[in-house]
Amino acid sequence: MYPFPSHGALSFHRNTQFPWSNDLPYIVGDAQSCIVYAPLRVGGMLGESLTPREAAALVVVHLPDDCGPAFEGPWPQPDRPVG
Repeated sequence: MYPFPSHGALSFHRNTQFPWSNDLPYIVGDAQSCIVYAPLRVGGMLGESLTPREAAALVVVHLPDDCGPAFEGPWPQPDRPVG
């Protein structure tokens, strides 16, 4: 996974360049209290009022089975119709 801190959130991606995968849970919060959200395409909250350690553990529990090391480059985009 590729950690990417931005705008008060710590997101994780399967690739290292934009466009991002955006299919993994992410954390919003600070050193005292965090919220873990489901991936952007799914939506919803997975946990709140968590310590950073608890938030990281919750992200790990919700990773897809096929999640592994990040690969170099952009996330593959589905073919889009031209016109």
